[in-house]
Amino acid sequence: MKIPGGGLVRLTVCLLAVAGLLSCSGPVVTAVGDSDDLVIIHDEDASELVELLVTIMESPSDWLIEEPVFKTTLTTLEKSGDLKNLRHLLLVGTWDSGSVGEMVRKLFPGLKEDSAPTLLLTDDVWAKGQVVGAVMGADSRAVASFLREHGNRVLTDVELAVRERLSASLRQTAVKAGMAEAMSERFGWSVSPPTGYDFYATDGGDGFVFFRRTRPDRTIFVHWTSGGPELVSEQFALSRREELAAHYLDGDTVERNRPVEVKRVDFLGLPAIRVSGWWSNRTLIGGGPFRTYCFHEPSSDRLYLVDISLFAPGIGKMALMRNLDAVAHTFTAGE
Repeated sequence: MKIPGGGLVRLTVCLLAVAGLLSCSGPVVTAVGDSDDLVIIHDEDASELVELLVTIMESPSDWLIEEPVFKTTLTTLEKSGDLKNLRHLLLVGTWDSGSVGEMVRKLFPGLKEDSAPTLLLTDDVWAKGQVVGAVMGADSRAVASFLREHGNRVLTDVELAVRERLSASLRQTAVKAGMAEAMSERFGWSVSPPTGYDFYATDGGDGFVFFRRTRPDRTIFVHWTSGGPELVSEQFALSRREELAAHYLDGDTVERNRPVEVKRVDFLGLPAIRVSGWWSNRTLIGGGPFRTYCFHEPSSDRLYLVDISLFAPGIGKMALMRNLDAVAHTFTAGE
């Protein structure tokens, strides 16, 4: 699908065993690296485009104390070596610039090279669980203009592709293990955390389940109650989260001295309120980022909160929160 104004083209490709690419059987290795790692592959003469792209992809996150959205590594195709096994790669250049143009032609066959510059995305090229993108155009001036005008959209589309690919891998693993089916039968919904999380379910009709992993402390909770779509609001999301966290999460509260960002978003095809902020605990002397999704699921006529939070003092939080957000987006209900 091509999004007007310079957006996302998402293609699934099957590559020929030529020029060091993989066969149609797919890659045999699994992608490695943190979820905020990004390798930018460029031709030697693309310095202006590389500088623009690095500025965009390393944009600071206001929510996570201005951590960069991605941490970039720069290389050429000829020197990329083992970097091609990392989770996220982004090629940038022009069609006639050299090896990058030739590679993108192989990754996205049939693409019209006389079209306006855009972002192209695919996955599992050199490794399983991988996202590979390309920003290409007819000449450097056109590509630079596209990046200046649509840089925020490029960053958002790459973030979404990264999260979707990770969520798909987690969900597939949970389905194969039978965990998703068992959870759905018991609660009417499922999520798919990776291994290492402890599972806690409350007694009675509280409608509260949470998953926790330590070192650092990561928590995912799901809360559900009866209620219609009219209850999906910032007020309900914040007040209900405060009640649940106070009761089940050791008295955590929303930290009002930090910005609380509230947005209306699409959560797996459902309209939702997304609250991003920081929690704190005065008694236990702790705090960290959280994100809550509040939405109505029509097939069950339930109101849900899906919440992720982190306590990781002294270490980067972007990759950990992106991983947790991917878990939240494995949520499935009404099956």
